[in-house]
Amino acid sequence: METIDMTQIPAQLRTLDELIRQHAEGHDLPRHVPHLRLADALARGDDPLRLIEYFRDLDRKVENLEDLFAACADPDEEELEAFRVEEGIAVYLVPDGQWAVFTK
Repeated sequence: METIDMTQIPAQLRTLDELIRQHAEGHDLPRHVPHLRLADALARGDDPLRLIEYFRDLDRKVENLEDLFAACADPDEEELEAFRVEEGIAVYLVPDGQWAVFTK
């Protein structure tokens, strides 16, 4: 069973809507932000942002939400940003402005 270290979660999480509006910077807001269970994405080996495939190609182990958050937060990772939201982990693909939310 996956656990999230609650000491690492801010007392008040930002909402997905707040994050999307902040990152839109004058661009159109996304029409749809996919929400998917990380376990399902791992089982299929694919997700809307192709993160599972990307991290697999880099030999970066992603088995749970904390692994995903850490992989996106790596200082060498310039194209991805991850945020803890109530639903799970929201990932922002910077070059394309795309979002996905990974849940338990």
